[in-house]
Amino acid sequence: MIGINLLPPEQKKRIKMMVLYRNIISSGLILFLIFLLLTVFLTGVLTFLNLRYLAYEKNINDRQSMVIHTETIKTMQSRINNLNDNLSAIKKIEDGKSDVYGLLDKISNELFTGVKVYSLEINKESRLVTVSGFAALRANLVAIRDKINSSSDYKEADFPLSNLANPANINFRFSFTYNF
Repeated sequence: MIGINLLPPEQKKRIKMMVLYRNIISSGLILFLIFLLLTVFLTGVLTFLNLRYLAYEKNINDRQSMVIHTETIKTMQSRINNLNDNLSAIKKIEDGKSDVYGLLDKISNELFTGVKVYSLEINKESRLVTVSGFAALRANLVAIRDKINSSSDYKEADFPLSNLANPANINFRFSFTYNF
């Protein structure tokens, strides 16, 4: 087949330029569409990754709050155990001293009328009571000595005669053992 070209050379050149121009425009349009599709695809990937990141972050925060809550509960349990230990220690002290309170009450009601007691020492092992104080009159001290000597609850009284040397304003010190 033979092709005859009846177009002038300038027209041919113009047609070639138009075809080239159309090819460039269509290639640019195709590249633009590919770029647009790639952008949409990457935006979707970034959105997906962002959602996954937020889900992981929420999961981590939930687990951290559970750990903090668990630590808080453990701390509270530890404090409760410490308080229970302290209360047990206080109860032991109270139980151990209850007989001393009864002893103090009995001695103060029976013996110490008319005198001021400055110190009172009780040795629970030897059951020895040592008292020092002030008596306005000798008669008050004699009454205490007589109560100690006549009662079966008290024995081995150490009541120095120097306590009875002055008739008034006497600083005294004596000791005895108890039997109850």
